[in-house]
Amino acid sequence: MITNPVRESVRVLGIYVRGQFIMVGIMTVLYAVGFAIAHVPIWPVIAVLCGLCYLVPHFGSLIALGIVSFDSLLFDSNLMHLLGVFAAWVIIQALEGFWLTPRILGKPLGLRPLLVFIALVIASIFFGPIGFLLTVPVLAVANVFWRYFRDRPRVQPPL
Repeated sequence: MITNPVRESVRVLGIYVRGQFIMVGIMTVLYAVGFAIAHVPIWPVIAVLCGLCYLVPHFGSLIALGIVSFDSLLFDSNLMHLLGVFAAWVIIQALEGFWLTPRILGKPLGLRPLLVFIALVIASIFFGPIGFLLTVPVLAVANVFWRYFRDRPRVQPPL
């Protein structure tokens, strides 16, 4: 039971930030392995840049794809090489989206994936890119207050 929703909100936001940094580290390692296998030129530098892009929620993976595509086109414009790079990126994104993020961010924040998806769509419609970026932390704090008000004891009025 939540006794102080503000303190719990700060704790949840800390979990979110810590989870984001953990994801940056994991994604950097995954990009390094995937891009080394795909023979991306200067893959260690590209892996670090792509990993840091994960700090930009939802758009970071597309920025990473742009960086690795530009690097690959700049150094080796072979179509099969580009397909290998794209395949590595898709595998990494699938691993991140279906396995890593639900375990590192979803469970600790207590958010359900369908709720997050619906909230992302609604927030992006009404608030644009800012709503899209801030949806998950705002939803996590709203979930704290929801649980606080839902679970607090009800006081019966005297007769």
